[in-house]
Amino acid sequence: MSRHHVRLTRLGSGLAALALVGGEVRSQQRGVSPADDRATTPVPLLIGSFPRVRVPAGNPMTPEKIQLGKALFFEEQLSSDDTVACATCHLPDAGGGDPRAAASVRAPGDDGRMSTLDDEFGSFGVVAQDRSGNFEYSPTFGSGRQVTGRGSPSVIGAAFFNTQFWDSRARPEFRDLDGNIVLAQFASLESQAVGPPVSAVEMSHAQRDWGQITAKLARVRPLFLASDLPAALEEFIGSETSYSPLFERVFGDAAITRERIAMAIATYERTLVADQTPFDLGTMTPQEQLGFDAFNRARCQTCHPASNGIFSDGKLQTIDLPNHQRAVKTPTLRNAGLKERFMSSGQFPSIALVLQHYQQIGMFTPATGEVGALRAFLEHALTDPRVAARQPPFDRPTLASERSPTGSNLFGVATRGTDRITPIILADTPAFLGNAAFKIGLGASLGGTEAALFISTRRADPGTTLLGVPLAVAPPFELYKQFIVPRTLPGRGVATFRMTLPSSTSVLGQDFYAQWFIRDPGAANGISATRAAAFQVFGRP
Repeated sequence: MSRHHVRLTRLGSGLAALALVGGEVRSQQRGVSPADDRATTPVPLLIGSFPRVRVPAGNPMTPEKIQLGKALFFEEQLSSDDTVACATCHLPDAGGGDPRAAASVRAPGDDGRMSTLDDEFGSFGVVAQDRSGNFEYSPTFGSGRQVTGRGSPSVIGAAFFNTQFWDSRARPEFRDLDGNIVLAQFASLESQAVGPPVSAVEMSHAQRDWGQITAKLARVRPLFLASDLPAALEEFIGSETSYSPLFERVFGDAAITRERIAMAIATYERTLVADQTPFDLGTMTPQEQLGFDAFNRARCQTCHPASNGIFSDGKLQTIDLPNHQRAVKTPTLRNAGLKERFMSSGQFPSIALVLQHYQQIGMFTPATGEVGALRAFLEHALTDPRVAARQPPFDRPTLASERSPTGSNLFGVATRGTDRITPIILADTPAFLGNAAFKIGLGASLGGTEAALFISTRRADPGTTLLGVPLAVAPPFELYKQFIVPRTLPGRGVATFRMTLPSSTSVLGQDFYAQWFIRDPGAANGISATRAAAFQVFGRP
């Protein structure tokens, strides 16, 4: 990291002094009937014949296309700020869902307010950003990471559904941006794949378009942020420094397009078939078999038929979820034992609570011992051991966001400001070699004031203070940057610092630290401060 000596300019009497320290089953029979017109449309709800998937004409599966799709599925650089991949919310070894859902990752429900009964438990997306990629305040999530409005459905076995998303809005025909049909049928995976990359909640800044996405893939090194690449994937990528040669190898020319990205990702997803469970192999324990018997007696098969191997009828149903009355697509039960939360709302953190719900609505009246047996069946007999063990085809890289989860690089103590609001440092952008879009943000700040960002290669000693404000980064500072925070309500002020990190491998492993200070009359001694963030420059040779 290049050294900058910047003389401190006047930033109010408090900060200037620093220079001196240099994210239905309700029908005519007690709850089972279609809950939406789309559940009875002529379009087939399920496709393929488990465990064989249905492949759309025009997108044949090839070994190299599978590897390209796998790379793109785990590519955090597909997002605008390099923090979210498709796999971030759909990790195979988490049952195809989001392992972070175990934490109370909330989005407001219909009432628009947090911590109320209709809250949704979704997945973290990106911090709100404007069209230039600068951080901005979100009326819903403030300066924190935004959260999706539904729990992550499993990607494993998704190939057997002819529609995607909980509401089935991703349809079987895949169209380009002009509405022209690219794949006429059985292509809901392709239709789904083009949604999240341009979502300003899930993966992108505001108004990001596919031209920006494809241009970025043409200049970034494939899976540069990931580690522990499976051997076949690493061999496929080889020494390529952009995605263009990989697209040429798969599609015949180097053009990277929205449609090709979707077709590659969908091709990889069609390999995720978990057909080696104890149920499939006939190796269920006596307790699991008892649970399967209870599963049948409880009419679970009405919506989750075992006969098709998918354990779903593919229909939109409603199951009387408290405070979440809506019709959603019946999910597969395969690998449910690996998931962290259940239902489209994610409101149940365990299968035990799911079964309790079905008892409460009268769909499951267990005999003695049946609850435990049914849990054993759902949690173990339908789990493919290859999924949990990350074995092919469920092997995968490790994401950068797994190595350094949100907030794990923060340290030190923050100082409250006006209205007892604590400003925060936004420090999730990965510090990889040559990152031309590295940024550190300030959020939840007082508006209409001055702020300063200090970057140092050393931490301050514990207990260090300046004018009574905890100081976590040690002077002399490598970099100092002054900002005017736009005028807004207290707690809504934001600022964004951007820089290009060096590309030389000589800085690999170098640590640096950052902390924001804000001039704030409502803070003790007139200064509020964020916690500090630690970064380490990384990259693959």
